[in-house]
Amino acid sequence: MHRFYLFFFAIILLPYTLSAQTKKPLDEVDVQRWRKIEREQISNDGQWVAWVQAPVTEGDPALYLWNARTGATTVFPRSTEAAFSEDCKLLVFKIKPGLDTLKAQRRRKVKDENLPKDTLGIYTLSNAKLEKKPNLKSFIVPEKWSGWLFYQSDCENLPPAKKDSTLKTAQDSTKAVKPAPKKNGKKQKKENKENGYRLIVCNTATGSADTIAFVENYLPAEKGKYLLLNTTGKGDTLTFNANPQTMLTGVYLLDLEKYQVRPLLRGKGKYRQLSLNESGTKAAFLADTDTTKARIRPWELCYWGATQDSARSIAGIQNDFLAPRDSGTAAWGVSEFAKPVFSQDDSKLYFGIAPPPVLNDTTLLPEEIVNVEVWNWTDKRLYTQQEMQMENDKKRSYPVLWRIPENRFVMLGSPQVPELRFQEQRNAELALGFTEEPYAFYLTSEGTAHKNLYAVDLRTGDQTLIVRDLRCNPRLSPDAKYIYWWSDPDSAWFAWNAASGAIARMTDNGTVHFFDEENDQPDYPNEYGMAGWLKSDASALIYDQFDIWKTDPEGKRSPERLTGGREENITYRYLKLDPEEHWIDPNAVMLLHQFNHKTKAEGYAWLDLKTARLTPWLNGDFAYSRLPLKAKNAGKLVFSKGNFQTFPDLIFASLSTSPTTRNQKPETPQTISHANPQQSEYRWGNIELVEWTSLSGEKLSGLLVKPENFDPAKQYPMIVNFYEKLSDGLHQHRAPDFHRSQINWTFYASRGYLVFAPDIKYRTGYPGESAYDAIVSGVTALIGKGFVDPKRIGLQGHSWGGYQSAYLVTRTNLFACAEAGAPVANMTSAYGGIRWES
Repeated sequence: MHRFYLFFFAIILLPYTLSAQTKKPLDEVDVQRWRKIEREQISNDGQWVAWVQAPVTEGDPALYLWNARTGATTVFPRSTEAAFSEDCKLLVFKIKPGLDTLKAQRRRKVKDENLPKDTLGIYTLSNAKLEKKPNLKSFIVPEKWSGWLFYQSDCENLPPAKKDSTLKTAQDSTKAVKPAPKKNGKKQKKENKENGYRLIVCNTATGSADTIAFVENYLPAEKGKYLLLNTTGKGDTLTFNANPQTMLTGVYLLDLEKYQVRPLLRGKGKYRQLSLNESGTKAAFLADTDTTKARIRPWELCYWGATQDSARSIAGIQNDFLAPRDSGTAAWGVSEFAKPVFSQDDSKLYFGIAPPPVLNDTTLLPEEIVNVEVWNWTDKRLYTQQEMQMENDKKRSYPVLWRIPENRFVMLGSPQVPELRFQEQRNAELALGFTEEPYAFYLTSEGTAHKNLYAVDLRTGDQTLIVRDLRCNPRLSPDAKYIYWWSDPDSAWFAWNAASGAIARMTDNGTVHFFDEENDQPDYPNEYGMAGWLKSDASALIYDQFDIWKTDPEGKRSPERLTGGREENITYRYLKLDPEEHWIDPNAVMLLHQFNHKTKAEGYAWLDLKTARLTPWLNGDFAYSRLPLKAKNAGKLVFSKGNFQTFPDLIFASLSTSPTTRNQKPETPQTISHANPQQSEYRWGNIELVEWTSLSGEKLSGLLVKPENFDPAKQYPMIVNFYEKLSDGLHQHRAPDFHRSQINWTFYASRGYLVFAPDIKYRTGYPGESAYDAIVSGVTALIGKGFVDPKRIGLQGHSWGGYQSAYLVTRTNLFACAEAGAPVANMTSAYGGIRWES
């Protein structure tokens, strides 16, 4: 009988034994099989999910499309950059040429302009029909309206499209525009970056299309069915509702509901920075129609409203606010680098102005031009930083507001207050202004500059000083009732009331600390951040290490805790599911991410703000995505979870809201992607949390990766890899990959190595000694367990860890070999971040 049971169990275990024996160790070539998931998105109705699986090294990506109704997955090879149409009828994406094909042609010295081009893929979701448009340059799918698609092609030969009798040109505009023959010996006009490319305006409902030649820029309105574009001109004649228009150089507005084209401004010149309001009934752009060869170009701001026949110039050299600031100085001008922006309520138009650029002396010969770098120890910024910022400084502009109903300009920015932050909708009459310039010298000693904060009145341009010489991170509340900031030296949140001008302290660190409690750097501790503001700026939801607190911007009410994470050693953080959310509804049910500091497990929970009820949803020994996607018009959610053994594939869940408990209760989630099934073919390994006592008597923790089928009776070679504190990543998946100067834990575990990652607690002024204390004590503790070969221990660190690797080999012979990747070789060379050219 005993023999029977032994034989029975031997038969059962045989497949597992054979499987373990047939698994392969990872090799360099195997890494090329691994794929990463990126560019995830979900259709507005929640029926479709698309994502890209791209190689972690080199190769062609693939676009995956999953149908929630049928569970079927469609794969589009070499495809990426997908977008769903607003009505969920189309998936539009870019198809790339094969990488092998491109390489082969480059080896044959084929010119770049003759290499294969991208292709536009238009996939109809209802019937699985794929249409391809060759030689793609760019495309736009409107996010908030449907029925139209816009794309550019840069090839001379396009296949004909179906003709639309309601949207037509005098010639067959859906065919390629044949280049005009040479006239008077002049070269024919070619499609390129300077002249523009052909734009195809496609009616996705009828399948018809029209072509406009030599379009430089095009922009659909956010909500209205309008398209703004500028062309360098070809002479095409478009007929919209029997209204012929010759498409000469200029700016045009296409009304796609009425099938009409309206020329806003035509004439020889350059046009830049196209802008539309949300509905498409107002437009703004920059124009340079000056025919002289002036080196400083006289850009003008042009505006068009629905009641106007054409656009008119509203700002240029004729305006008083652009006059010279002082005697002997040149006039300012409209900046060509600042895009005009409309407020959401259409009452304001923001644009930029700038001082005249410094011009080179064109009378000098090249050998007469002095080209030297002058370093001065009194400069507020290191020369390397000045050099890096040079191009940005040349393009710097200062905002001006045009109040449209009043036809009045308000100067907002200046060299004295160069930085402004506006409300997201830009409707408010208050902006935040600040300057770092007087305190820029702090950058080299503290790593950040102090600031002067200002409240800027958008009705008058008046600037009210709020605080001076403060190291802080200022922001504007959603309704612009408050300017608020985290003060580094106070380690607290403050708010300035726009109505009263009073400053209130929102947190006092009395009950709990709102600063980083584990800060071990010789600097002020950072903030934990905030979830957002409640409607009407009633309260700010601020984080401590574990919980979410409702705080009073007036400083009158004590902070109210909304979660109970500190007692459970769990951190809760808000996950914003609506990307357009400006504030949080006080009756909302919020999705929270949770992290257990003891087990390192993650998960999701729902917080009902009205009832203060917290309901756990998903949790376990996994790391959960902190960027889940929710369908705009449906209770469908896409997220990922993974751990060391489990790749973080995409998961789809349906949500429903219970009217009685107000807590969202999901159906059973399902995994919809399978990016790396080949993982089962390889030895993988396991990871665990280990603890020991440091040389200074502190309890420390770290991560230990063990090979698959680990035998504690054997001795294994071990690599010690570290960077500050890594133990919170216990459940992170680490797919095989090549890093420029960092080892891959999975790769080494697969090949029979132990990998040890100790956490390091730093003492101010002694980073090397702190690393020695933590690492040597951790390694000796593991040697004491008997499974580490003490003669085969390697050390590897990157960057800051590289510095400590270099330090450790001067202090101990514990390691058989060591590698310092991109190390900070000495503190002098690191001063001011000069090694980064900053």
